[in-house]
Amino acid sequence: MRLRPKWTKLQSNCLTMYWREYMENVKEKTRVISAVLKGIGWLEDNISALFLGSAILLLFYEVLARYFFNTAVYVSTEWTPVLVTWTMLLGNAILIRERGHISITLFEDSLKKPENREWLKLYISVITFAFCIIFLNSSVHFVSGAYKSGVLSESLLHTPMWIIFSMMVIAGILMLINSLVKVVQDGKTVFTNPSFARTPMPLILLAVTAVIVAFVVLSKSPLVIMAVMMGVFMLMGVPISFALGMATIIAIARFDIIATSSLASKMFYSINKYSLLAIPFFVVSGNIMAKSSIGKYLLEWASSLLRSIQGGLAMAIVGAAIIFAAVSGASAAAAAALGVMGLPLLVEKGYPKTFGAGLIAAGGTLAIIIPPSSIMILYACTAEVSTTDMFKAGIVPGLLIAVVLVVYIYVYCKKNGYGKEDVGKFSMKEVAHTSKKAVWALIMPVAILGAIYSGICTATEAAAVSVIYAAIVCLFIYKDVKLKEFKTIFYDSVRTSAFILAITMTATLFGFLITMEKLPQMILGIVLGARINSAGLLIALNCVLFLLGFFMSPGAIILIVVPMILPVTSALGISPIHLGIMLTVNLELALLTPPVGTNLYVLSKISALPVSEVIKGLMPFIIIMFIALMFLTFVPALSLCLL
Repeated sequence: MRLRPKWTKLQSNCLTMYWREYMENVKEKTRVISAVLKGIGWLEDNISALFLGSAILLLFYEVLARYFFNTAVYVSTEWTPVLVTWTMLLGNAILIRERGHISITLFEDSLKKPENREWLKLYISVITFAFCIIFLNSSVHFVSGAYKSGVLSESLLHTPMWIIFSMMVIAGILMLINSLVKVVQDGKTVFTNPSFARTPMPLILLAVTAVIVAFVVLSKSPLVIMAVMMGVFMLMGVPISFALGMATIIAIARFDIIATSSLASKMFYSINKYSLLAIPFFVVSGNIMAKSSIGKYLLEWASSLLRSIQGGLAMAIVGAAIIFAAVSGASAAAAAALGVMGLPLLVEKGYPKTFGAGLIAAGGTLAIIIPPSSIMILYACTAEVSTTDMFKAGIVPGLLIAVVLVVYIYVYCKKNGYGKEDVGKFSMKEVAHTSKKAVWALIMPVAILGAIYSGICTATEAAAVSVIYAAIVCLFIYKDVKLKEFKTIFYDSVRTSAFILAITMTATLFGFLITMEKLPQMILGIVLGARINSAGLLIALNCVLFLLGFFMSPGAIILIVVPMILPVTSALGISPIHLGIMLTVNLELALLTPPVGTNLYVLSKISALPVSEVIKGLMPFIIIMFIALMFLTFVPALSLCLL
């Protein structure tokens, strides 16, 4: 009996020592795993940036070789699209690692208790992990099939296609690792906190899953399954790209529509398109210029021209936004650059801060209608129309919207007495002085668009040239961007481009299924049966797009909506170019409306105003732009007059 306490104490000491040793081993393994994951992240960041930079240089060299050496560069023809595709695949893995994919967060935001949000986050991570398993499995079949068949590329290089496709497997592995890490992290959060076990949220999520499984098993229509699953996943906060992908894959798998390997094939070729290369290239160009003082020089130049007009400084914001849009095609970059430079000036001159924030946010949206525009490029690829024609068609509507904004500014300033302090005598000397700094920015849109419209180079080649031009101007002429900053610029560009093209990959599966199931023909039958004319359809379409803009990014809306409605509008005689301009102008408003509006949050951050205050400043501009949208919708000549 006396030995028992001693034995218990000894046993306790042994257990304590064992537990400490075990925890030390766990900590050591955790440190090793963390170091490995950090190394993988570093490789993802730097290799993707290297691929993107190499693609830009390769295409730029092709342009030089064609015009100065009269020779073709076969390596560029094949490998520029491949390098960009590889970049976007790695970028997809990076976005999973950083939770950078776009999602609808309304449901998550409505959950007041943190434990409920954490359980939902775990559920979303599990769905993402499931998608990554399917992606990797399909990619392995895709690459192994290419390896066994020995198929070669059609170019003169005759590269084995399995080498080109191999990044699907590599990216799939990285996506799987990153998504698994998120599952483990989220699982650790909810399972190690006792208070998290007392919430009914896990039971609710299990019940939702059971209902989903029963619905999929009992449903007789792939379209119904896809539509319902897509809606459920998106509302729950699953990233849009994975919500599209999982919803379509579930419908395809339920009815065994195509082979597993075909999924990877469709996703790869959806982004391995020459015309899509312009998107990441223009993003890089815009990010370079956003880092520089180009916005400041453009604002000073435009302000010097409008010096003698009341409200001239506010009008100069719109003028600078037009040039910045024509230079970069990046809306958020334009809003950020002009916001940092222009908002303090507006406030200093007595303009209300809410008005200034709303003006700059609205002016930034001109970047998606005034060419070159990433949204136009995406629409052109989705609708299979000419990118050059889309660019031409965007000039008049873009300038019209700018004029409408300027007229409103003039009336607003006259009525409220703003802008009197900045009125001065027009000075040609001042214009000449500001032009010296702004000239390099002013040359760029003329050179780029002139080269495209004259046929000297394609929109994609012009995008590559714009990166080199922007780099030279900002590094060696303005000298306000350091060489070391290009690392961050390329990191940011990979992420921005990847979330657009990640949606493109899974939206391709969505488009395939609705085409297979003849959804456009069904919609056309309903429209004709209801005797809806083209005007009625366009009004309804504008309203639907405006509502979708509250919840989804412009790129996602285009990729989802265009495959469904394009055959219908074409059957009613509506030009696909005019439709594209209408969609683009409508989607400008999506950049200004919560909870997705990028420009809204950019200006809220820059101005230090609550989002609600920025919205107050934006409301007149949103109304004006919607009126302009209606005018452009029913006067197609404004879109088509330059074609």
